[in-house]
Amino acid sequence: MKVLKSKQTTLLLMLSLFLVLTGCMKEFDASGYIRSCLNANTKAEFEEYAEITGSTVEEVEALYNQAIDAEMAYLQGYNVSDEKKAEFRQLFIDMYKAFKYEVGEATKNDDKSYTVPVTTYKLMIFEGILAEGETYLTNYAQSKVDAGETPSQSELEAEAINFMYDAMKKNLDAANYAEPVTHEIIVAPTRNGSQVVYSADISELQKLIEQLVDIENAQ
Repeated sequence: MKVLKSKQTTLLLMLSLFLVLTGCMKEFDASGYIRSCLNANTKAEFEEYAEITGSTVEEVEALYNQAIDAEMAYLQGYNVSDEKKAEFRQLFIDMYKAFKYEVGEATKNDDKSYTVPVTTYKLMIFEGILAEGETYLTNYAQSKVDAGETPSQSELEAEAINFMYDAMKKNLDAANYAEPVTHEIIVAPTRNGSQVVYSADISELQKLIEQLVDIENAQ
């Protein structure tokens, strides 16, 4: 459905911006670091991540809000009411909070890095939406033509946006998840002057985040 595909969700693109912040603790908790990264990004739980990384809760919360704002870019260019925008914003927040994962106990490696096992359960929120949307919009447009009307592009876009919201909300309420998959995330030390700091590879984290939701079904 062109009107839906043309504005692909920006889901998760902003999340990686603060996953690369480093933890600097005398007794570094690699599992706690990864867990707090995920919790801050998805559950809006900022305190542990701020403590581990030496950030403030306000700084981490601001980055979380940037991620939500990025999701709202999905609606740019459409004639969407403020009320519907508010509904979508809350939907994205609720979707993040529905992400499901388990962080296991870290193993310390010979090179002083840590391997952290993370099990993800992919939320199937976009499953079937594009195909169903194609059918819905085709039938909607045909009903207008049958009634002697020609629907405008803006009208079709509004219907597409409403359909997307309703379908995502329905799938989120059902909260179906794929089978669990376990990933191994490496958290490695680096030197920052006289201080040792820890971080995970951004590409690994991005892949991990992408396994929390069926983003492939939204494209």
